[in-house]
Amino acid sequence: MWTSVSNSSTASDTIKGYNLILLDDSDCHVHAYVYLDYWKMHSDKIVEGGIYMFSNFYTKKTLGTLKPVSSKLIINFSPTTTVDPIDDDVMISTHKFEFVDLSELFIVAQANGSAEFPEFSTDVVGVLESYEELSKIGTKFGQREIVHFRITDGRDSSKVTVWGNLAIVIDARYKEISKEEPVIVIVTTTKLKIFHTSVQISTLPASKIYLNLDHDVVSEMRQRLREEGYVHSGKAISSSTTQSEGSISNTIHTITLKELSEKTETDYLKMNFLCKVKVNNVEESDGWWYRSCSKMDCFGEVTKLEGKYKCSTCNQNNPVPQKRFKLFLLAEDSTEAFNFVLYDRAAKRLVGKTVTKLIAEGFEFDVVEITDHGHTPGSARSTSKKIKLEK
Repeated sequence: MWTSVSNSSTASDTIKGYNLILLDDSDCHVHAYVYLDYWKMHSDKIVEGGIYMFSNFYTKKTLGTLKPVSSKLIINFSPTTTVDPIDDDVMISTHKFEFVDLSELFIVAQANGSAEFPEFSTDVVGVLESYEELSKIGTKFGQREIVHFRITDGRDSSKVTVWGNLAIVIDARYKEISKEEPVIVIVTTTKLKIFHTSVQISTLPASKIYLNLDHDVVSEMRQRLREEGYVHSGKAISSSTTQSEGSISNTIHTITLKELSEKTETDYLKMNFLCKVKVNNVEESDGWWYRSCSKMDCFGEVTKLEGKYKCSTCNQNNPVPQKRFKLFLLAEDSTEAFNFVLYDRAAKRLVGKTVTKLIAEGFEFDVVEITDHGHTPGSARSTSKKIKLEK
C-alpha cells in the first residue's frame, strides 16, 4: 500500500487517495485505487499482507505512466464496495515480482516512450554492493533522506538511489544484516533513467525493497552465484585457494560440444565452459515442467502421496509446490549433438513468463530456433534468445 499526494506546491502533504497491489490465488496481480473518502470507510480493516474478499467495485483500463504492475485493468472502490477479512489462504502467494534482467535495463529504458515517465515501473533482483550510508540532500521539496548502492548479478550492475522514508528503513535494515554477505536485494516498482551509457535506478512512492527475503527467487540467485563463482567486489580470492578446494575458475573457455564430452574428470565438474549451440527441438513427450519443492535451497521434485506433496530430496511436505520449467532440448554444433535440460531460471528468461502463467494461458511449446550458450559438465544448462509459442 502507498498514498497518492497532491501535486500542488501549496498542498504537497495532502493525501488524495490510497493505492493497493492485490494478488489472487491464480498469481495474478492488479493495481487498485481508493479515493480518500472511500478509504475512510475501510481503513480500519485493510492492512498490508491481509487477505480479503472485495465486492462491488468497478474496473477500468489503466492510464498514465509508471504503472506498478503489467495488468491492463485497475480496480476502483465505489461507495458500495465491501471489504471482508477472510482466513489465511495458502493458495495466495505472499509476493509476486516481474523482474527485468539487469543486462536488459538499458534496452528497456531506451524503449520507453518517455525517458522521464515510462509506461511501466521495473522490478530488479541482485547482490547489494558499494553501500553508501544514509545522508540528506536538498531538493525542491526540502531536505530529503537518500541512500545509494549498486545492484549486480555478477555480470551487469546499476546504481540504485533510494529516497525518503524508504531510505531510512533500508539503512537500518542493512546495518542489521550487512555481515550476511552476499546480501540479495529485491527492488520493486522503480524508475529507470539513462545517464551517459549506464542505467540508474530510482525508487518511487510505491517502491519496496527486500534484503535477504525468504523467497525462492533469492534462493535461485544464491545458487546461480555459487555456480558462476561470484566474488563480492570488496573481497579478493585468496591465492592459496585452488580448484580442488571448490573454487570456480574465473576464466570461461569457449569449446565445442565434442571437447565438452571429453571433460569427464572430477576436476572439470565445477568449471564453467561456453558452448555455442543450435537448438533443433523441444521434447514435449518428457513434459516441460515439474512440481518443485518450495523449501529454501532445495528445488527437488515433489510427488503426490496420500493427498500430500512430498519432496524426494529433502523429504519435506509441500502444501503448495511451485511449478518450474524443465525443458528437454536437442541441440548441436558442428562437432556433436547433445540433449540439454533447460531449468527454471534460464527458461523463464527465455520465455518471459512463469510455468503457472503459461498453463493458465493455454500455451504449448512448438518450434524453437535459437542459438545460445552456457553449460557446466554434469549439470546441463542453456539460455536462449528466441522461442516460438503456439496456443
